[in-house]
Amino acid sequence: MKVLGYADRLSVAPGDKIRFMVSCELPSYQMDIVRLIHGDVNPAGPGFKEELVRTTANREYPGRPQKIYVGSHVTVPDNPLLHVTGSFTLQAWVYPTTPAKGAQGLVTKWSSAGGVGYGLFIDQDGSLALWLADQGGKVHKVKTGKALRAFNWYFVAGVFDAQRRTVMLYQEPLNRWTRDDSRAFVEQAAQGSAVGGNDLPLLIAGHWAKEPSGKQVVQGHYNGKIDSPRLFNRALSQEEVRALGRGQAPIQFGNSLVAAWDFARDFSTDTITDSSPNKLHGEAVNMPMRAGTGYNWSANEVNFNLTPHEYGAIHFHDDDLEDAKWEVDFELTVPDNLRSGIYAARLKAGEHEDYVPFFVRPRKGTATAPLLFLIPTCSYMAYANFHGLANPEMKALMKLLTRIETFEYPVTPQDKYMVDVPLSSLYDRHSDGSGVCYSSRMRPILSMRPKYVFPLLGNGNGAPHQFNADLHLADWLKQKGYQFDVATDEDLHLDGAELLKRYTTIVTGSHPEYWTRQMLDAMETYMAGGGRLMYLGGNGFYWVTSFGGPEHPHVVEVRRWRGTEAWEAAPGEFYHSTTGELGGLWRFRGRPPQRLTGVGFSAQGTDFSLPYTLKPGSKDPRAAFILEGVDTDKPIGDFGLVQGGAGGFEVDRADQALGTPAHALVVATTTGFSDAYQHVVEEVLVSTSTQGGTVNPLVKGDMVFFEGANGGGVFSVGSISWCGSLSHNNYDNSISRITQNVLNRFLSEDPIK
Repeated sequence: MKVLGYADRLSVAPGDKIRFMVSCELPSYQMDIVRLIHGDVNPAGPGFKEELVRTTANREYPGRPQKIYVGSHVTVPDNPLLHVTGSFTLQAWVYPTTPAKGAQGLVTKWSSAGGVGYGLFIDQDGSLALWLADQGGKVHKVKTGKALRAFNWYFVAGVFDAQRRTVMLYQEPLNRWTRDDSRAFVEQAAQGSAVGGNDLPLLIAGHWAKEPSGKQVVQGHYNGKIDSPRLFNRALSQEEVRALGRGQAPIQFGNSLVAAWDFARDFSTDTITDSSPNKLHGEAVNMPMRAGTGYNWSANEVNFNLTPHEYGAIHFHDDDLEDAKWEVDFELTVPDNLRSGIYAARLKAGEHEDYVPFFVRPRKGTATAPLLFLIPTCSYMAYANFHGLANPEMKALMKLLTRIETFEYPVTPQDKYMVDVPLSSLYDRHSDGSGVCYSSRMRPILSMRPKYVFPLLGNGNGAPHQFNADLHLADWLKQKGYQFDVATDEDLHLDGAELLKRYTTIVTGSHPEYWTRQMLDAMETYMAGGGRLMYLGGNGFYWVTSFGGPEHPHVVEVRRWRGTEAWEAAPGEFYHSTTGELGGLWRFRGRPPQRLTGVGFSAQGTDFSLPYTLKPGSKDPRAAFILEGVDTDKPIGDFGLVQGGAGGFEVDRADQALGTPAHALVVATTTGFSDAYQHVVEEVLVSTSTQGGTVNPLVKGDMVFFEGANGGGVFSVGSISWCGSLSHNNYDNSISRITQNVLNRFLSEDPIK
């Protein structure tokens, strides 16, 4: 990507300031603010639409490349106590996940550029090593020579005895099998009697290196868990080291203890606490996974809130990224007269372009229309920069599903950039195979762009998804002349029911999958007060989601387990580190989507979408307004820009056992899918061959209507593909008419009864 950027906020109101960070490899780029109307460039639809917005920020800006540094670690500010130039001991518990990946720092005060310092490492051969360098730059590296096994806990220690000029290394597996050749103890003569000092911060899970520009950066990132790292200012004896391995408290070593970093505290923060009297506290960078099971996890309790001392591990990854930390290139003060809507900073450099979307909501405490389009930004963040198809297993699966032997990925510049950096979504896995549980908006999100197609859809041919798919609805609302405001999931999370109460009707996007407890509470309060909800998508209100709180408001967290999922959290790691709440599906927290919208996730598939057929509920007089003017003798929605129909990709069904109200009407159903559509795994209790669309009656999507409390109501379409059909035949079609019928009724002042 020759030009790309991101903003420091997704949602702003008139008068707010939003800052933009841009990387451009060309001498300059032109920036213009545009209102986005329709982002799908499929020639079967109305095409790409944008409107120029004249602002004082619109102009040409100088270009400069900005780099993204991935990889998590801990920094401890330099302190004279860390300048151990003589004897010392480093000790930790480690759980490496890619020990064969090359040299990785464990606890280091080392720079590969200066050649001065010390550190405990995993060496190139995957074994434990102690690296030493004196003031003259002479380097001595001692290693055990026995590779650590991946996914196993080890007690490790490195001891430098300046008086005896020896180095000792301890590499002890937690599980003491009799024939374990990864156990090692090494004692070797040291080549010097002193260690050179440096003024760099101490690092946990990496080491310092210098770029050609002279900038010090962290490299040698470690993949895996670290628990209870400690530093002592003398050479501990063999008995003392082994006593630490048996659990002796480091504070008992008196003044020889320099630092004992305790990861079993402050789980929701970046704070790394040193429990020693010296208080050499550190800071986690790029948000490694906290609240991880430690070496002493008993498996008697799976909630870290109840036994925090068993969750003293942090899982570091060489591809973690919380904040790209680019410098600001320009900022915009949102004009007072800019109406609520979907906007972007359009960046153009020669033939290259990028769009950085943002959303303008009304000023807090106000509304400018009776209709609110709730933008599912939690879901945008969950899918941000999805590039799972780069995984060989996923690529092979796509070839099987699509029967396209030549299926390749990545293809587009956006996809290539996501893979190369890498930038990861909550659907990707880290380089060590563990699932990505945090996603941030403080970085380029190249899947949240107009014109972008999701490669997983359309039998491998791609289709709009998430942001670009939701522009289908924004375009339709404008085309039909509806006045509407927009607000984001983050707005709802922070403002609660106070945000919703000013609106007669709320419409969702096509895939509002990720919801926080605060969002659900707000929507239930709104509906109890007579609110009206049009759920125009599929697989919504599904995963328990958390925002990162005051320290990480730009981050969302998901811990996957027992759901239709791309990965599953490890045992004991189902609770969110940011909030302490149980992750997984809302249905297993007693809040299935059917209770809110009448429908819930039932099946998914990525080949074709299908039309709806009417059900007996369509004959009920209560539903007459829904089908007014619709030719019911023809299939409903046998067209569309998302896989060719209105019902598909991910579909939801009604189910009274899961909370669908008894008075809810199933108006229509989309069914008859191929076996590329599979029943959701959370409902499959025994493995069978009857989960595909050709044989399983639960592989379907239901269109549902029911009256709510105090004159309110709910209309749900049970399909992600729905909004992709709105523009067919110049917006004159059955899907458009049904949507318009319901919206007009919901916007009226008359109670729905």
